[in-house]
Amino acid sequence: MDLLLIPAFIVLLILILLVAPALLLYAIPIRAAVSLTWNRDRRETTLLISWGCIAIRSSGSGAKRVTTVLFLDHPVLSHTGLIETEDPGDRNEEMLSDPGPGGEGTGDIGELIPIVHRMIGPVGTFGSVFWHQSRFEEARGTVTLGLLDPVLTGEVYGWYWASRFVLLASRIDIEMEPVFDRAVLELDITVRVKVMHPLLVLIAGLSLVTDPATKEAAAYALRRNQDVCGS
Repeated sequence: MDLLLIPAFIVLLILILLVAPALLLYAIPIRAAVSLTWNRDRRETTLLISWGCIAIRSSGSGAKRVTTVLFLDHPVLSHTGLIETEDPGDRNEEMLSDPGPGGEGTGDIGELIPIVHRMIGPVGTFGSVFWHQSRFEEARGTVTLGLLDPVLTGEVYGWYWASRFVLLASRIDIEMEPVFDRAVLELDITVRVKVMHPLLVLIAGLSLVTDPATKEAAAYALRRNQDVCGS
């Protein structure tokens, strides 16, 4: 009898190890905060994603991005990297100039259109799940705005204050500071959202990744990248 309890205990332990993370992913929401600071002296974007006591913060300023893993708000791992930039105009010119099998200047458009069409269903399903599980929490910050024309600046400022109560009711608390003597746009805004049941989004994401249409699109993108790099 005791020998039968050992495999039963092992099976129970395996079930607990499998079920417990799934229950935690379902019960504990994921919170995300996007901060944008944009002025003459500083242009920085920060993304903070937290789940329970674990968080990942990624801050980018100029060509440098710092990614930090936090546990109970204390950094435990950090990585600094450079952001590689590419002129999208050059890439578009390369793709359009490639004659491809569809004729001169058409590239692989004839192959791309059916791939995009098949992707609509899987992407729409994932987007629907993500939309229903997401909750907007708040947006806070300040905006400094100057349109050089004092009259136009005053009108925009008045329109903003006319909609102020509606914005506050929608948990959007952004102060606007008008500047009447010069053209300026400075932002310091933080937007917070929450994903109620991350497990459902994860399942939808896995379904999207494993869908044949997604694999076909990934293969197409890889093939195009190899063609461009080899040309």
